[in-house]
Amino acid sequence: MAHAHGFGVPRTVKRKVNHSKQRDNWQGMPSFNLETRVEMWQAGLLHLRLPEGIEPRSLTSIEKAWLDHAAAVEYIAPVENGRQAIFYTSSPPNFRLEAADWYLHPDEYWNRDPVPLRDLVERFPLELFQISSSGQPPTFYPDRTPDYTDAQEAVMRSIFRETVRIGWSLPQYKWFVMERLRKTTARVTYKDAVQLLAQLQQMDSEPED
Repeated sequence: MAHAHGFGVPRTVKRKVNHSKQRDNWQGMPSFNLETRVEMWQAGLLHLRLPEGIEPRSLTSIEKAWLDHAAAVEYIAPVENGRQAIFYTSSPPNFRLEAADWYLHPDEYWNRDPVPLRDLVERFPLELFQISSSGQPPTFYPDRTPDYTDAQEAVMRSIFRETVRIGWSLPQYKWFVMERLRKTTARVTYKDAVQLLAQLQQMDSEPED
């Protein structure tokens, strides 16, 4: 039977259906092809907005503490205690809104694809992010402890040359150390340094853009 406004679904029902679809999809999704959208997301350039009335989930106390610690040692962007280092999104290719969560945002401190904050918190507990003995964020060289010798200094210089050859920034080297040794660069020992140097010497340099 035809409705007063014509055949098919009443306008009021259509409005409700359209509103429901809007709440099930990101706002601001560009109309580029999927490959371009994926590349933008990987580079941290795809900024999606939640539908009106929907808020991102609250950070847990552990996640907040993790961000505080990682920001303090500058393994992530230190702005606003690390809060500027994350964004709320969902992964390609489907970018499902119901799968949205907090991700680490690619930047000069995290030169990789976005990664779920939950995964990082689980993989690298906050106690691994030790600050240097000077109270400052760790840099390239480890703390100058009584065990720091001329032999370690020589190895560290070789490591520096390898990072230059590969084309790494300091944050990239710091994350390499964290992944291999599960400690910050401030705590690298002579034995650690020898191990790192051997691994770096096996790596190819990164291609230029």
